Amino acid sequence: MKIFALISFFTAALWADPIEVTIIYGNNLPDKVITTDYTEGTTALELLKKVSSVETAQKGKFTFVRSVDGVQSVVGKFGWFYLINGESVHQMAQNYILKDALTMTWVYKVEVCY
Repeated sequence: MKIFALISFFTAALWADPIEVTIIYGNNLPDKVITTDYTEGTTALELLKKVSSVETAQKGKFTFVRSVDGVQSVVGKFGWFYLINGESVHQMAQNYILKDALTMTWVYKVEVCY
């Protein structure tokens, strides 16, 4: 059993892709930068939860990030948005499957419609 677990661990490690996660808590400066990895099928929200303390809120079938490391959204004023490789992907983080992503940036900013 131990050998199987060890083989599974190394197999997962071989298939993991590296990624740099940056979190900006509203001051336009990268406050937290973490280099980590993700495996096939990982969502943007799952990766965020891997590197930070995250609170979410459910509204219908959607999950919104309401707090990252204690920095809370203010509905209608400030919220959390993310970019993959510097680009908006126009998908909820719970639905965005990471593939070929080198960077993921979460920004706390004034809420605006895209």
